[in-house]
Amino acid sequence: MTEIKEFNLIDVKNNSNILNNLNNIYKLWGYEEVSPSFINTLETIKGRGVIQESEIVGIVSNKSLCLRPEMTTSIVKLTSTRLVNKKRPIRLFNNGIVFDKKQNNKDSFKLQEKLQSGIELIGYDTKYPEIEVINILFDAIDKIKFKDGCELCLLVSTTKIMDLILYKYKKNNFEEIKKSLVNFDQDKLSKLEIHEDDKYILKDLLFTRGEPISILNKLKSIYGTSKTLDDLNFLFETLSKISNKYGVKLQLDPTFQPHLNLYEGIVFQLIGDNGKNKSVIAKGGRYDELVRSFSPNEKIFNGIGFTISVDILRNLIKEEKTDKKKILLMFKDSYLLEKGMNEQKVQQKKGNIAVLHLNPCDDLAKANQIMKENNCSEILWVK
Repeated sequence: MTEIKEFNLIDVKNNSNILNNLNNIYKLWGYEEVSPSFINTLETIKGRGVIQESEIVGIVSNKSLCLRPEMTTSIVKLTSTRLVNKKRPIRLFNNGIVFDKKQNNKDSFKLQEKLQSGIELIGYDTKYPEIEVINILFDAIDKIKFKDGCELCLLVSTTKIMDLILYKYKKNNFEEIKKSLVNFDQDKLSKLEIHEDDKYILKDLLFTRGEPISILNKLKSIYGTSKTLDDLNFLFETLSKISNKYGVKLQLDPTFQPHLNLYEGIVFQLIGDNGKNKSVIAKGGRYDELVRSFSPNEKIFNGIGFTISVDILRNLIKEEKTDKKKILLMFKDSYLLEKGMNEQKVQQKKGNIAVLHLNPCDDLAKANQIMKENNCSEILWVK
């Protein structure tokens, strides 16, 4: 089954407004636009372990190719080829469709087109590139007018915390424990053949989420002081100041892990809560190993970015009202057509939307009907 996106004029207009607003923010931060190919090689996606083959939309005529399931891999590959000589760091933004495939049941799949916008920051010589990227995400979202009652929360974790939790289980139920934590599966944890005290700690971690510094202090009480937790303490102290500035709640969840096997290090999701439903507006994280895989000769192996779901964001924002007048130009005699065309240019130069009706009309009732059909606010008669 394929979910086909119909052409809805209002949605298209809102999508365009959202993308224009986001692009303007990206450019102010010094990012340049790229447009990755719709088509990936299957080997590129599978070889980097980004996504499982069963979730990739393949091209029937050429089984070695697929439609892009995400854009980061293509962009990182681009930086290792055509942009290999570009000075680092590389700051790029992109907009476009990605293709999602999920199994409905044993014999059918659901295919979806998703409109996304996002940025990638690659090769930044700093320990905490997350600070810039999350700052841009907040800045971009801050310019969006959300519907009343919609609250924002940035859910953050890091694969390093999961590594810390799982360290002692490397030779004992490692994959089972990791899967149980990620899937919030208490029942499976209960059945594992590990010490009861360990089960208690792991189950408790499933419900451990909240203000980052408090959660880090709790992790220190369990696992002791470590460089990983000290580094995260500094990072979250900085991010907390940024999130407070933009009115976004910051929440650390030690067991949160993204679906795509793309990230290593910080991972995050921006969630919109309107009181009835929670929606993932944006997601992202670090992918240093992906950079290393494509560009083994890079001096700095780091990359981080995010993608914003335009389809989800569109349903959470207020309708933008334009202050431009939309004028219908009409004339009663055909010899006035050229004058009407000239007047249309005059109105457009004034910043007004001007629609010229190309047929003569001398019926006022019909003229008013045509005005309504064209969603115009007034009629200007050309004389």
